[in-house]
This record gives sequence, C-alpha cells and structure tokens, in this order.
Amino acid sequence: MLGWIAYIRLKYRTDRASSFDGRHFPALPRWSAELVGLMTLNPALKRQFEEAALADAAVAQQKQSRGREIGLVQAYDKGKGFGFIVDSDKEKLFVHQSQIISPGFRRLIEGQKVSFLRGENRGKPWAEDVRNPDGSPIMHEKEEEAPTMAKKRRQQLKDQWRNFFEIPQYALKGYGESLPALFTNQDAFVVGDPVPQLGKVFAMAHGCCASGSSGNECSRFVKDKLSKHIAKAYEEKGEPSGAVTSAMETLEAEFMERAKMKTLTDGAEVTLALFVHALNASGQPCVQLWTACMGTCVVLLCNSDGQAVRAMEPHATKKERARLTEAGFNVKEDGSAEVAFAEVGEHKPTSTFRLPATRLIGGRPFKTNKAKAVVHARPEIKKVHEWRCIAGEELFVLICSSEVLSVLSDQDIMNAALDAWGSSASGLDGWEAASKAVVRTAQAQGPESDKLACMAVQFWWQEKPLQRLLARRADKKRSGIAGDVKEKAVDDGFDMFSG
Repeated sequence: MLGWIAYIRLKYRTDRASSFDGRHFPALPRWSAELVGLMTLNPALKRQFEEAALADAAVAQQKQSRGREIGLVQAYDKGKGFGFIVDSDKEKLFVHQSQIISPGFRRLIEGQKVSFLRGENRGKPWAEDVRNPDGSPIMHEKEEEAPTMAKKRRQQLKDQWRNFFEIPQYALKGYGESLPALFTNQDAFVVGDPVPQLGKVFAMAHGCCASGSSGNECSRFVKDKLSKHIAKAYEEKGEPSGAVTSAMETLEAEFMERAKMKTLTDGAEVTLALFVHALNASGQPCVQLWTACMGTCVVLLCNSDGQAVRAMEPHATKKERARLTEAGFNVKEDGSAEVAFAEVGEHKPTSTFRLPATRLIGGRPFKTNKAKAVVHARPEIKKVHEWRCIAGEELFVLICSSEVLSVLSDQDIMNAALDAWGSSASGLDGWEAASKAVVRTAQAQGPESDKLACMAVQFWWQEKPLQRLLARRADKKRSGIAGDVKEKAVDDGFDMFSG
C-alpha cells in the first residue's frame, strides 16, 4: 500500500513537472521524507525520486531562461510594505518590499512600470527581483518632508541631544585674559557656551573704535548672541560652516542696525573655535575643530612636542593697501589705515578712526559704500582638525590678539603658556595661568598698544599627554639642555569614544 501511495505521488509530481508550465510546485509533504526512508531499498522508487528531482531542477532552469516580465504597479502600501503588480495578461501578482531592488527605503508607486521574475510563495504567484524595466535598481527622488513633520523631527533631536563636552572626562576648559583691567576695556570672551546639536564654542571679541566710556557694545553683543545665532542657523543649514557664516551675517546685520539707531561706532574683531562632536567619513565618532576669523587675532595649536602650529592667518590691513587707499583710507607706510568719519548732520568729519583689520563686526566708520568691497564681516572659516582624540595629538589651543603677536613670536607665546601651565606656584588652573602669562609676558615687552588679550582652551581628554610634555620640559630645565626635547607620539590606549 505504501508503495502505491509513493508511486502515485511521484507520478503526479513527474507529470506536472514535465509539462513545464513555468510554475514552481510545492514540495512533498513532511511524511514523504519518512516514506523515502522506508523505501530506500526499492530501486524503482529510488529512480522515480531522482527523476522528480531532475524535473524540479528543469522547472527552475526554464524559469530562469524565460527572462523578466513587464508589469504595472496596481497598488502599494508603503506603510505595510506590500502591494500588487499586474502583468501583461492582466494577472495580479503579490509583491513584498523584500523583493524590491532599491537603495534606501524600498517602495513602489501606483502606476509605476517595473520588471520582475515570476515566482510563487505559499502556493500563490508573486513577483521577485523587482526592478526598473531596463533591469536597473529602482531609484526614488528624496521626498520633501512636510513642514510640520520636519519641525517635530527637529524638536525630537533637540530633546534627545546631549552635549558630549558636558561629560566630565571629555570637558573643554577655557579662560580669557585681557588688559588693561579697566571698565573701559573693549574685549569680551565666549567661554564654552553650548551650541545644541553641535558642541561648544569659544570666542574672543577684540573690541575697537568705541566712542563711549563703558567698554564696547559690539563686543558685548557678540558675547551675548553668538552661540544662540549659531544654534539657530544650524537648524536651517545643517552643517557647521554654513551655520557659522549665517550666524556672522545675522550678527553684523543686527548690530549695524543697532549702531545706526544709537549712533555707535563700536566694532570688534571676532575669532572663534567651534568644537563639534560628529561622525567622520567612515561613520566613526570624532571631534572636529572649526575656526572662524574676522580680524588680526590668531589661533595657535600646541602639538605633542610643545610646538606652536598656526591655524589661520590674520586679515591685516597692509595686505589690502591699494584697495584701502582707493576707498579713501589713509594708509601709512607700516600698513596701518585710518579714516575720517562724520555723523549724519555733521558738515565735515570730526573724528578719525584706526582700522584694525579688513574684516570685523560693526565698525560703522569703516563700512562706507566705497569701502564695503574691502572692509566687511565675511568670516574665513576652516575645519582645522578632525581627530579621534587619542594620545599624541594637539593638547590645547590659544587665541591671541595682534598686539600680543606684535612683540612675541608664535613659539614665544607657546613657551610662556607652557611654563605657566607647568608651574603650580600661582594656584590657578593651567588654562587660566597660561592666558594670564601670555598677556603679561607681552606687556613686559613694551608693545605699542596696551590692548592685549589671550584665550586658552584645554582639551581635557588630552590631560595625560599634556602632563607628560610638561614633565619633559621640567626635566630639560633641570638638566640645562637647550632646545626642545621631542618625543614620538605614543598611543597610551586611551580613546575618548571607547565604551
């Protein structure tokens, strides 16, 4: 009896397979495998099973050789991930998103023309390997997000975001020092203000041409508004460079309007360091350092050997001598430039202002129609560094005013900072001691102007490499060895992004 049942089943499969109608037939039920085991000693049944297997292989081969069919998408629910395709004979085939060949989110559009291979799933026809009619993967233009959904998504990102640099072991420590220490001092510092979705910003607003007696309104305006404007601009631009550029444009427009209403002449050279926690090109977490410069202040990085590395060049007036002269400025032999200025209602200029740099925020006396092409507030922005923050890389950053640079070289500035950092006599934090030491060292050299400023920012995750550098410098001083003692960068196994 069992032999006849097996024979009928095999005969049915063989007859169906030999018709080659292009369909994939269901496999034998589970009990047939047990039957095969019982009949392994019957040569005739064994031969029939082999013939059935060959028939199935022939069906698969014919299916492959038949090529692709063309159809139209009748309906597709992208939320549920399935739909239906109608072939050339008006037969409806099921299609699942797993069979759609497309990068990103796989979906089809009603009425879309596609090519596919006919297959079967659970006894019913369905479409496999769904592509464009020419066989290429299906590509979709990026759907424009509805304003309400975009706003909701941005709010969710804000709520979920955590400032990486608020974590104690990854903190950024900074301090700004400025002389003279009077209430009329025109400088202002942004010391680690958080910027949502990005990180933290440090900035020095080096004031100039203030006509009042209570400091510089432009510097204070930059200090109060900078981080907020960068955060707002980042929501629209989505990348650091565009966000900083847009923020500076907004700062300039808002303050110039304010200056006109209050007849202010105040201006400020602005230099900032924006620390961003992001993903690099390989998708790995990293820290990016972006700098933006408007003026003659300079950003210096300290490498693992204690050498000063200049990040950007200043926007000195002597570089634009010819254009400034053409715009009506009095350019002297040393490259400094002055301009006479008259307020609205005055018949002739009553004041003369010295132009500190060709790029600055505010400074209404310098922003005349003739000079707007050469004196403006467009920042120079640069991604200075991107690193994984392992030992042997940059240790801290200094931002120094042009008056400091007029009497000290880049390396002199770095040596003064490191000497103060390594000395515990003052009882100050290293970054504060360093910024104070740079300013006072420059003051001792008798600069032409007493407007001296310096900001120091330490990368806290580089504390160990910094202490090793300070120890080497102390050993060198004790032994009386001249020159810098260099050490090959060593990875001590610390990675700020490791779990």
